[in-house]
Amino acid sequence: MSSLYKVPLTEITQINDHPNADRLEIAKVYGFDEVVSKGSSKVGDKVLYIPIDSILPPELEYHIFPEGSKIKLSKSRVKQIRIRKIASQGMLISQDEIKAVYNFIPDKLEEDYANKLNITKYEPPLPKHQIVNGVKKRRPLENVNFHTYNGLTNIKWSPLMFNGEIVVLQEKVHGSNARAAMLPFQPFTLWEKFKGLLGLNPKFEFCFGSNNVQLQKRNDWTGFYDENIYAKVFNQIKAQDKVKPNETIFGEIYGEGVQKNYDYGLKKGNDFVLFDVKVLEEDGTQRWLSPDEVKTYAEERGFEMVPELYRGPYVDLDHCKNFTLGDSVFRPQQKVREGIVVKSLSNYSGEDGNKRALKVISEKYLDKDQSDFH
Repeated sequence: MSSLYKVPLTEITQINDHPNADRLEIAKVYGFDEVVSKGSSKVGDKVLYIPIDSILPPELEYHIFPEGSKIKLSKSRVKQIRIRKIASQGMLISQDEIKAVYNFIPDKLEEDYANKLNITKYEPPLPKHQIVNGVKKRRPLENVNFHTYNGLTNIKWSPLMFNGEIVVLQEKVHGSNARAAMLPFQPFTLWEKFKGLLGLNPKFEFCFGSNNVQLQKRNDWTGFYDENIYAKVFNQIKAQDKVKPNETIFGEIYGEGVQKNYDYGLKKGNDFVLFDVKVLEEDGTQRWLSPDEVKTYAEERGFEMVPELYRGPYVDLDHCKNFTLGDSVFRPQQKVREGIVVKSLSNYSGEDGNKRALKVISEKYLDKDQSDFH
């Protein structure tokens, strides 16, 4: 399931007491907790939910946080904050507040109002290893079968999705999303097409790159990134010898210089950890391997895999959040886990675009504001 960003009109589903403040309560929308003033909200109220990592336009920011406000945003960005030790993730804006600023009332439940209100998703600057070096390089032509990893949606948007299912919880390793594959050769140049007519092209080609950019060995792949750790690491782990035809592997490159404060004890150099695999079928469709198939794949091919933390019936969001706490299981030197990934086992569908997996980001990780990438 791809990552989700929206600013919907929704309803408050719960109001709970704040354990540390008599004048505050905790309002819930979807699976997100929002600290609010006591008596200011009730179950069923229609509110606009603005998630973390939103950038507010000046007119809305100034209305919500006027001169003298105790809470201020940094560069207009909404982040998790703790109010009397309780994490509040995002903001709830009433219909009247929207009317006061924009002179209209949002009234369609579950409609996304981000564009209409000029609220945008924060886009972090690229890390050093993804900065284009000097003059902009020509982006390499990409193999049509070399799919990107669309990212995962926060489980708090759909906290009931796995009810009644058997799931596996895996640690989410904080690195740089990377992929490699052995795919049918795709000719682009006239020379390659001519060689194809003569049967001189290779049947398969090794592709690799970041989540968004393919960096396979063509004339201009070197230097596309300032520091191409993708080529370095996949060569280091001999991925080209391990990945068989029609397979694509997905994982994280971690270690030195990848993510601020998250080197997992690897102070020098980088490494790769696997979390998913796709297979190109004879009919041209692509299928995700199930979590158990990926585990077997990793063992047989000699890839390190993200650790499994729990296997069994899906309980609830609070149960999942417990597995985001503590030191990293992958590398105990890392003292705060980034989070976990929840994957279905009982009703798994491996068809392209329908991988049943959601992420849970650690509140302690968000407290530290360790990185923009999560």
